[in-house]
Amino acid sequence: MRLSVSLKLHCFVFLGAFLLFTMEPLVARVILPVYGGSFHVWTTTLTFFQGILFFGYVYCHLISKRLGGWHLALVATPLVWLPLVNQIGITPPGDENPVWFLMFQLTLHVALPFGILATTSVIAQSWFIRSETSGSSPYTLYASSNAGSLLALLAYIALCEPLLGLSVQRNLWYAGYISYVVLAWYCWRMAANTREKERSTVLPSSDIKASTLVSWLLLSALPSAFMLAVSNAITLELGSVPLVWVLPLVLYLLSYVFTFSRRQWISPTLLHAFWPAASIWGLCSFYSPSLGSPWELVAHLVALFALAMIGHGELHRLRPSSDQLTVFYLAIALGGWIGGMAVSLVSPVVFNSLAEYPIIIGVFALTILILRKGDLPGSLRSQPILSGLGASLAVALPFLIGTKKINEEDKVIHQYRNYYGIYKVVDHHLNPYQIFPNWSEKDPLFSGKAPILRTLSHGSTVHGAQIIHPYTQKYPLSYYHGEGPLKDVFSETMEPRNVAIIGLGVGACATYFNEGESLTFYELDPYIEDIASDRFTYLDDCKAKVTTVLGDARIQLEQAPDHSYDIIMVDAFSSDAIPTHLLTKEAFSLYEQKLAPQGKLVFHITNRYYDLLGVIKSTSADRWEALAKKSNGKLKPFQDHALYCVLLRKGHDVSSLRAASWLSLDDYQYECAPWSDDYINTLRPLYIMLLRSQ
Repeated sequence: MRLSVSLKLHCFVFLGAFLLFTMEPLVARVILPVYGGSFHVWTTTLTFFQGILFFGYVYCHLISKRLGGWHLALVATPLVWLPLVNQIGITPPGDENPVWFLMFQLTLHVALPFGILATTSVIAQSWFIRSETSGSSPYTLYASSNAGSLLALLAYIALCEPLLGLSVQRNLWYAGYISYVVLAWYCWRMAANTREKERSTVLPSSDIKASTLVSWLLLSALPSAFMLAVSNAITLELGSVPLVWVLPLVLYLLSYVFTFSRRQWISPTLLHAFWPAASIWGLCSFYSPSLGSPWELVAHLVALFALAMIGHGELHRLRPSSDQLTVFYLAIALGGWIGGMAVSLVSPVVFNSLAEYPIIIGVFALTILILRKGDLPGSLRSQPILSGLGASLAVALPFLIGTKKINEEDKVIHQYRNYYGIYKVVDHHLNPYQIFPNWSEKDPLFSGKAPILRTLSHGSTVHGAQIIHPYTQKYPLSYYHGEGPLKDVFSETMEPRNVAIIGLGVGACATYFNEGESLTFYELDPYIEDIASDRFTYLDDCKAKVTTVLGDARIQLEQAPDHSYDIIMVDAFSSDAIPTHLLTKEAFSLYEQKLAPQGKLVFHITNRYYDLLGVIKSTSADRWEALAKKSNGKLKPFQDHALYCVLLRKGHDVSSLRAASWLSLDDYQYECAPWSDDYINTLRPLYIMLLRSQ
């Protein structure tokens, strides 16, 4: 009987955690297209879930014991709520602050089922204590809960996203919740029928020292905050997709599994000796001159895992008796939520960079030093070799790896952070003789002003550049230079054109258009328009009629007249992130509806991590003729390699593009399943890129 009750409670906790943590990426995946693939979508969503988790624990601590069996009625409520509320649908933010409007949407749609699932572990542990197994430790259920969470996240990125569409995922999740309700009733019935044993005197929660509560809050808040800081650093480079979201969260949960299980998986002595080195490795990656390379992404994850293992290990060491479980978990949930809010809500307002990353490491180091100050001398004496190796490695890493060095002549003239990203405008002083061999400061021909290369970067990716000088500022640079694939697409014609470009950047594409033509930029982030207008001159120098439409391109493009654009260009990749909702069948249908009969659809798909040629080939196969071209290998200064795709309706003449060395995607060897709003698989293009790089 004892084994049976314990086993069923473990299954109940495992299923609740599994549903809880498949719900997180599933919900984020649903809202991502509506919010334009925003930089902070995942961290905001995760912070919301941490808040609901806290309120779930408040419910466990204050209300659930008084409700008794009526708790089961609350558990069953989402069976009615979910079908009703999902008919409303997620709506776009409009002019409201995206963060708070997203919070409202999440509260309306998912707060109730998530909050109920969040109570699973604590409710099960209270049933565990009441049952005949009360002589055992209930903390093993916490390990089962985190194991379920971990498996759910891995299953989502390895199975659910690559194999199943959103509609199938929703139906399976709903079926799983029905099983959860049945199992909850069964476990409660077993616990209710079990004679409750006499308990020893319970230490009231008010007797817990204030210093202990502060320690619990810090040790839960700092790893949570660092998990989101690492997520931001990686998402900024790899894009806002489940694969990228899940990896930091998996390591964060794995640290809970390891530290709260009966077995010590990693030696605490080893962790305490080398976690400073791991954190410094992460810092070196953060300040590295080549942010985005694989080893640097690994460094972020290693630093997160080491910091979380130390923090959660200290939580386990300072855990209270089983009679105070709800207070302990309430403190952990509150700390996690505070850490999440600090990164997702406060940091974007306070900082114009990811400054929270090093700050969290510094505060965490100080916290551990204070908590373990009495043990530190003994550890150094008992493990002098191990401690010495860890300290030596921590000191040597900055010298071995190096950190970012900004040229003294370069100047950051503007840096800004908002919900959509982190932008930096930098002036690089150029040697004028490299551009003008006859340069003379006294010669009025050169205006007496040395040329400056001005760049706009997002993360580690340069999104546009311009040489600020009267003789050079009208020429496009970087991926848009006049000798690359773009010249074949935007080459001058006798007929004036009406063109739409999704993604403004610095406005370099405007240089290809002349008087009498119309050019409409669709830009998600209002601040990009300010940067392009105030810091660069491409838009002011353009003779065409230029209009900027703010908001998500798919939503705003719906308002454009049908068959009105001669060219639609998609250039909305922030860093190497994929605007997945702009690459689906539904998006392609929208483009076709807005293009003129002879119109061209253009994609700029230069990317370090994802090969999107297969995605475009398969998604466009039914109705489009697709061709691709890379920049040639001989680039001049201020030019970058670029990859573009051009699509025309089936049956249209593509001979001119063929003559310009554009290659048909019919001959492209790698295949992907077509993307749709219901199904997107980012693992396949990532895998293809790995294959091609070998």
